[in-house]
Amino acid sequence: MNRSPQFTRRSLVILAVILNASLLFVVLPELSGRLHPMYNQDEYADGYDQLATNLVEGRGYRMYPDTAPTMVREPGYPMLLAGIFLVFGKRFVVVKTVNMLLAFGTAWLMTRISRRLSASHVLTMGAPLLFLFHPGTLTAESRGGVEVLFTFLLMLFVLTLYRAIEGDRWSDYLWSGVALGATVLVKSTPMLFPVCLLAYLWVFERRSSIQRSCLHVAVMTAAMFLVLTPWIVRNYALTGKFIPTATVLGVSAHAGQYVNTHLPADESWALVDREAARERRRIAEELGLHFKDVKNAYYQDFYSSDDEVKFSNYLFKQVVEEYEKSPMVFVKCVRSNLFNLWFRGKTRNATMLNVIVQLPYLVLSVIGVIVAVRNGQIKLIAPIALLLVYVVPVYVVILAQARYSVPLIPFLSILAAISLVAAQKKLQGARLTNSCREVEHAVTTFLFRVWHQIPAMSALRGSAVNPDGTDPQRP
Repeated sequence: MNRSPQFTRRSLVILAVILNASLLFVVLPELSGRLHPMYNQDEYADGYDQLATNLVEGRGYRMYPDTAPTMVREPGYPMLLAGIFLVFGKRFVVVKTVNMLLAFGTAWLMTRISRRLSASHVLTMGAPLLFLFHPGTLTAESRGGVEVLFTFLLMLFVLTLYRAIEGDRWSDYLWSGVALGATVLVKSTPMLFPVCLLAYLWVFERRSSIQRSCLHVAVMTAAMFLVLTPWIVRNYALTGKFIPTATVLGVSAHAGQYVNTHLPADESWALVDREAARERRRIAEELGLHFKDVKNAYYQDFYSSDDEVKFSNYLFKQVVEEYEKSPMVFVKCVRSNLFNLWFRGKTRNATMLNVIVQLPYLVLSVIGVIVAVRNGQIKLIAPIALLLVYVVPVYVVILAQARYSVPLIPFLSILAAISLVAAQKKLQGARLTNSCREVEHAVTTFLFRVWHQIPAMSALRGSAVNPDGTDPQRP
């Protein structure tokens, strides 16, 4: 009895949920002792839990009760975490469950995009599975960090972008801008993407005039800033300055320059990154800025919001001046960050494992792009390719490590699945060709035998006569 495709898809989804949950709640915790030196899991990252706790307890958006209100992190994820704490308490299992739901939400959004490219199940079901069971995705699900929420919102934004480009309506660009604003509230990386989009619309989308394209991108940008308005107003009230995102740029730029210029081939990234944090502490002390004295703290948590802004601006200025003095240092850092974005882990072993996992995805993604171009589908993958072309340079000029590439995994998975669809079609074509050759050979052999049997049948027929010489078949 043949089962319907819908039943098969439903069964596959149920199996994926069971397997993902088993890995997340059973397997990874059992392996945490061995994995923790290389990957962070079952813990909160970057002080997000501290921000959420202070929000829940009514102390405002700050790292510690006695430090100043901060802008070091975008508010999107801490607000989600605060909601979880408020309803369920600080139960990490709930945080992991929410991460899992967001991951499957991302997978569902991937199917919506994949159907625009092909009806093949290898793409519509294969790409989400490649994303869900990528070790980077599972690791991100297992910790209290921003990656899974950012990935979900980034995928939602790209889906709305597809609709906006296809529909060419200002209302679609409005909703796409809302999705972009929500994404930037979680992580500010895609904030300048509308500029990249405008360039694409001018060059490749000739259906609309330049004026119409400018209007659409302006609507998207305005919607994004509308979503960001409460955060911008709050930051202006604290500092008197326009701060649309976070004050982490200077710290990130300093960390990227320091690590890439001080990392020996045989030393741990994490150790050198900690050295960079100690160097920033020394700089803050020399500047006479007051911050909370916390042992082995990565960030300096200031008693004044103005000091936080001053420190970030000072670090960024110092990094830019160093690059201006030594352009080759900048080139070295960009080259190193390009590797770091995809492969760099906390330790050498983690980096080697990342290479083993990531390299096949990257290779298949490149092949998928080539296949799409050859098939005349370049516009179908354009929003994905455009986002990758934009995001990668943002990281490589500042700071990059492998976990920063986690939000890009679903897009790589879609491109990789395109190459798998092409391989499947080629394999099916080869099988069909072989089957046709076998049938042709069988028919030819049959006809050849029949042809050679005709004379013998004629002779036999000629010899079959009655004794009186008459034909027995005639009346």
